[in-house]
Amino acid sequence: MNRYLRLDLDNTVPGMVLFEDILHGNGDVLLPRNTVLTDALLTSLRRRGIDSVQVVNDAISEADLLAERERVQQRLVSLFRKCPTNRACGFLLQWVTEYRLGEVA
Repeated sequence: MNRYLRLDLDNTVPGMVLFEDILHGNGDVLLPRNTVLTDALLTSLRRRGIDSVQVVNDAISEADLLAERERVQQRLVSLFRKCPTNRACGFLLQWVTEYRLGEVA
């Protein structure tokens, strides 16, 4: 369960909100996250060859997000249960947790 949906540009509609920045090939930001898509922006993205975007998934409730966060954290604790308690494993667990929760948050 993700906080975002990856949609083909043809399946997006004006009013949807970008979940993440859209970057140009050279790394410049074309559109920042949280931009509300308009007809003009969708047309511009098509001209630039962008074929899909990540938009905010409004169908997920806060309760669902909290439950998913808890599930992810429990799963990672289980996966790392045999990892020695040293700094490297701690950092790895932290990074994986932040990455996984970034998809949920």
